[in-house]
Amino acid sequence: MNKLRGHALTLLATMLLSAGARAGDASAQGASAVDYAQALHQLRQVSGAVNGADLDWQAKKQQASALRGIAGPDLRVSGFLGRVSATLSVDTSSIAQRANPLLDSLPPLPGLNLPDIPNAISANRIVDLRSLGLTSVWPLYTGGRLQAVQDIAAGRAAEAGASVQAAEDDTAAILAQRYFTVQLAREAWRLRAAAVDAIKDHQLVAVKMERSGLIAKIDRLKADVAVDNAAREAAKSRSDLEIAQLALSRLLGARVTVHPVTPLFVHSAPVGSLASFVEAAMSSNVAWKQIDSKRAQAAGAVALQGSEFSPTVIALANYNLNRGDSVARANWLVGMSVSVPLVERIDRARMGAAARLEKQRVEVMADQAARDIPTLAESQWRAMEDARLRYLSMASAIALAQESLRLSQVAFKNGQATSIDVADASLGYTKSRLERAQAAYDYVLALARLLGTTGQPGKLLDYSRTASNIVELTKD
Repeated sequence: MNKLRGHALTLLATMLLSAGARAGDASAQGASAVDYAQALHQLRQVSGAVNGADLDWQAKKQQASALRGIAGPDLRVSGFLGRVSATLSVDTSSIAQRANPLLDSLPPLPGLNLPDIPNAISANRIVDLRSLGLTSVWPLYTGGRLQAVQDIAAGRAAEAGASVQAAEDDTAAILAQRYFTVQLAREAWRLRAAAVDAIKDHQLVAVKMERSGLIAKIDRLKADVAVDNAAREAAKSRSDLEIAQLALSRLLGARVTVHPVTPLFVHSAPVGSLASFVEAAMSSNVAWKQIDSKRAQAAGAVALQGSEFSPTVIALANYNLNRGDSVARANWLVGMSVSVPLVERIDRARMGAAARLEKQRVEVMADQAARDIPTLAESQWRAMEDARLRYLSMASAIALAQESLRLSQVAFKNGQATSIDVADASLGYTKSRLERAQAAYDYVLALARLLGTTGQPGKLLDYSRTASNIVELTKD
């Protein structure tokens, strides 16, 4: 019964691996091979964050463009058609005071009754009015207020443009994480599957040795357990790979499974000095573009509030054509309007103080960024170098683990080791290779973050092509 159970477990492990292999083949057949540059381009096309930021940028640019002619003249056509009821009233009280006594003193005339003169005479008139005219207003002097409005609008557009780059950098960081997580998961699954094959070979040897009486039944059962454990780990790593592929495909909005073809990589030598990356970050980090745009807006706000009590001079012109029944009369007007604010409902002094405080806040942000950006670049560069050195230093550990596995297998055949020794050696070999793949993954992600900090996330594929250490990709 126990022997049958052992064979059943072995069969189960074989079925699990076969199902994983078939799933891998189906995945490869239904997958779309995409390198990192293609994936980055595709993500920028479908990313809601990038597209939303781009639409906001386009809107802000349109607004800034709309204000370019704000200081020039405008021209309007105006018309009116209507009826006006007017009352005409004439004060005749002074005439009545003089004339009425005189009229009253006259002797009555036969057939003539003179009425008294009223104190006022009123008449209602209804007039139809029609007009058509051209009106122009041209601000000649506003104390710099119109220029300040233009500067604020331009600053808002520049800030929106910087937000687009920030969104692209953020999505590039997310893509690098998901893209190379698939590669790490694929490598883990291959290593786990290879471990199952190796332990299954050991299991076959254990079965033969048990039949020959060279080992006890418990050693063969331990080999069965090792196969089951390895099969479970392989099935879990296959599930992790499928989840990683699903996350990447959904990120890119792909209808089929995305199959990354850019491998994990590590350079044998540093790709650049710390000083060079810090210098690049200080000149190209998107935070500086955002700060510069906020500076422009703050300066415009200060100029706007500082000129609120300046006089405003506006040139006016009007040409009006009024048509009567048979006569056309042309009327025109040309002049200038000057206004100087004296007292307003808004406390302009406080508004100006607020604008100056906002400008100071932007400078405080700039000072903080001048400290944070090089610190961020340095931490990312050191994380990248740490991962690179870990990867390079693991070659000896892998060689040792591989030799330990070989010796344990030989010792088992000679009766000098147990199945547990072989399983432990196999596990150690797989673990060391997984740790090296993890180091390559950490290196690529640290490099991707560093390139994002320096404003050049699209160069990751170029760096992958110059790497001397590649985690080779094979079919699933």
